[in-house]
Amino acid sequence: MRSYLHIKGKNLWRACACLILGIVLACCGEQITGIDQPDTAVVNTIVPITVHISIPTVGGGGPDYLVLGILVPKGWKAAQNTTITYTSPLGNGSMSLIPDASLPKAGGGLTWSAYMKKTFGNAGNLIDDMEWVAYQTDKAYPHADGKTIDGDLLIRMKVGADNNNTLVKIGYVITDTGNGFTSDGNGTYFSQVSSNCFEVTGGVGDIVDFCNPQLTIVDPPKSLDNDFVTLTFDGTVADTELNGQSEVFLCATAYTSDGKTIEVCEQTTKTLMKQTTATSKRYQLTFWPKAFFNTTDTQTIVKMEYFVTNKAGTVKVGYGNTKEPFVYTFKCG
Repeated sequence: MRSYLHIKGKNLWRACACLILGIVLACCGEQITGIDQPDTAVVNTIVPITVHISIPTVGGGGPDYLVLGILVPKGWKAAQNTTITYTSPLGNGSMSLIPDASLPKAGGGLTWSAYMKKTFGNAGNLIDDMEWVAYQTDKAYPHADGKTIDGDLLIRMKVGADNNNTLVKIGYVITDTGNGFTSDGNGTYFSQVSSNCFEVTGGVGDIVDFCNPQLTIVDPPKSLDNDFVTLTFDGTVADTELNGQSEVFLCATAYTSDGKTIEVCEQTTKTLMKQTTATSKRYQLTFWPKAFFNTTDTQTIVKMEYFVTNKAGTVKVGYGNTKEPFVYTFKCG
């Protein structure tokens, strides 16, 4: 039983799973009962986050370690930039990264991080440039006596290590080393929650928006001009002037490090964005920027501005379904 609860206050987002008594009664495993997380932060600052948890200890088994997974953009390098402590009636302590050699029992041979990615994916985020980072407590606890352990996981995480302005839904999941992400006739042995869109400001370049559907997406979201990229135009996001077109084309301008601009705006096989299926309304083009813009060995493409056009070139769709161009900045990390 998975809950995605989004309750937003003035400066604080808190998920209150305890509002639904049926969830608590039906679940016999660890529960996230609330999360205190700011709405926004500046790049490269330490953000304090508190995950409130409740652990029913009915039944036998254990002792087991509590496992926490955090889903964040890969560029944040959370494994190097996060510390976690906890408080509980059984004592206080710390959480550390789970080594890849320590595999979950129910994970089918996957690491804990890979097990989280397989089970929860990007947890509501739309760009696949996210990673789950897995931690466990330094002390184990028994599943006995029918007591409920209420505690707090205190996270201090540096956000925006990649210096990118970002909108992202941070994901959290807890379980224990004895059960993993499993359910049976007695209930569910894990709890997963995603935050509202958390905003990181003060960075450079385009905003990386993991939250909101975009008319165009460049994959990978961070690349250099010497990497192959795939540009997707998604006509299902909004009604545009290109509705009903069987073919659309890329019209782009490159800006180079030596101050030159190079435009490629033609309706040919070079710029044709092919529809993924006959009725998908999603069009894609994979290209190598250096070759596409025919730059020299000494030129580096800094950014690309582009539109999507019809076959005649008379209609151009830009950022936010306007006449302003989409912008993609080439950068690594």
